[in-house]
Amino acid sequence: MATQKKSQITSQAELDPKDKPLAPMHDWCEKHGDLIVLNSGLILTSELSSRNVQNCKILMRNMGLRFKQVKLASQELIELLIANKNEEQIVVSNDPADVSIQQQRLRMLVREAVLEKVSDIHIQVRQDMARVRFRKHGELFLYAEWVPKVAREIAAVAFNKETDHAISHFNPLIPQGASMPMFIDGMEIRLRLASMPAHGGFDMVMRVLSLGDEQIPSLSELGYTPAQLQIIEKAVQMPHGAILIAGPTGSGKTTTLASAMQFIHDEKKIYTIEDPVEKVIPNATQVPINTEKEDRGFANMGRASLRMDPDVIVLGELRDADTASVLVRAAITGHLVFTTIHTNSALNIITRLVDLGVSQVMLGDKHLLVCLIFQRLVPKLCDVCAQPLTDMEGFDKQLPRWQAFFKQDFIKLRVRGKNCEACHGSGIAGRQVIAEVVWIDEPGRQFIQKCDTLGWHRYLREHGWQSYRDHAIELVRQGICDPVDAEKIIGEINSSFTEAEFNYQQVRGELVE
Repeated sequence: MATQKKSQITSQAELDPKDKPLAPMHDWCEKHGDLIVLNSGLILTSELSSRNVQNCKILMRNMGLRFKQVKLASQELIELLIANKNEEQIVVSNDPADVSIQQQRLRMLVREAVLEKVSDIHIQVRQDMARVRFRKHGELFLYAEWVPKVAREIAAVAFNKETDHAISHFNPLIPQGASMPMFIDGMEIRLRLASMPAHGGFDMVMRVLSLGDEQIPSLSELGYTPAQLQIIEKAVQMPHGAILIAGPTGSGKTTTLASAMQFIHDEKKIYTIEDPVEKVIPNATQVPINTEKEDRGFANMGRASLRMDPDVIVLGELRDADTASVLVRAAITGHLVFTTIHTNSALNIITRLVDLGVSQVMLGDKHLLVCLIFQRLVPKLCDVCAQPLTDMEGFDKQLPRWQAFFKQDFIKLRVRGKNCEACHGSGIAGRQVIAEVVWIDEPGRQFIQKCDTLGWHRYLREHGWQSYRDHAIELVRQGICDPVDAEKIIGEINSSFTEAEFNYQQVRGELVE
């Protein structure tokens, strides 16, 4: 029995996502309920010794259908595949039994995502097909293809029954958002939901925010360099001021924020204002906001937290001028304030704050800004299957410029391998941070007040500062990151195209060659 359980198929991830239920066998399988036949000729059954299996084989032979093999599968998976045959548009039932089935399917999907260590579940619903894709290590892969009926059921039950503020009716014609707590296998999971109308249907994304037993990684584990760690640790120990973490959506800003909180002493009182609460931070009072209520937004909840005698305030995201004014007020009145913001570099944080209405004179105040951080994530190569670049084919176009750039270190470069069981054929073992960290010193404040970003950048360079692009190139040089993956994030690695100076003569020479 133990062997049988081990070989049981419980997930669509173990099947070919394009292997659909076999249409001629639909009704017969639905009638019996404990097995399903796929187009490949594979029979999935929850009971190998069932007489239905033999009857199914006989029926398939009489109908001239190809039989491949029989495999043991969970009853939940079989029921989902049986439901995936029905193509009529769904009207969500109010019957408690039907709702229970829909909720089970949703939990099954989320469970699979958690087991696969997925960051996002994408459901794309169109008139004739629904595609379910998982994002892992920043890349999307196909998990399953469903008929629209099943996908609409799951989207509706997620919004209508499972969210913190369950809405009365899921409407695929308008953008909607919510957060959803869920208990699966005794583990607490939080997800953030968002939907968007699309031609012929809608898209829905569920982001896995946190797990109940999840450990917050250290900044070193995230990929910050020792020099960057020293600056951040010093910044976090400051009695007051603002520390801002920037980066695009999905760049791990919230995780970095939670990791930085570990440097704060236990006797400090911490308030976090979040939308929604993503990472559970020990010893912090975490306050969820509700953007649908005017008095429960970032700015108002931030002001309220100032009356609670805090030492540290975390504003989950700096989105508007009102929240920016709360940040300034808190920082200059003796509090240490953290927040995240969307920009393309650490120095661009200043530009964005000015755009939000904070004056350059105020930004240059020595009591306001402490440290600016910018980060992105790059894939790390799987050490089991990574191959030396010099042993691989298909890089003829890139080789000359990579050789010119890396020179003697070119032989250290590695690229993704293939067909590896350790990384499931992705060639990736995870992702790590590439970052830039700026300590706000007196010359920095002068550059801010003069609005001289170019001069500030030049000054930082002269003092050994490392940009996130430098960080990524160093990882490529060490064989930690595939140069192709790095270029998707930092642009082409080419000695002719640098931030400091563009060499037109060298480019002309390369074109002539």
